[in-house]
Amino acid sequence: MFLIAALLLSSNVEISKYGYVLFLSGHLTLSYFFWFRVRDNAMFTHNFFFILIDFWGIYRWFIA
Repeated sequence: MFLIAALLLSSNVEISKYGYVLFLSGHLTLSYFFWFRVRDNAMFTHNFFFILIDFWGIYRWFIA
């Protein structure tokens, strides 16, 4: 999932904006895993900041 998202963003084509949606879904999944399954606070925090970046990218590509 992350590889496809990275390829979409680096291609800079019309459908590149969907890379942020893929990143967001992956980071949400990992955040759930790190918070509820393994209780790894550092990795949860790491993914939380990636989620913020994903929301910023979605805002920039889809809304602004």
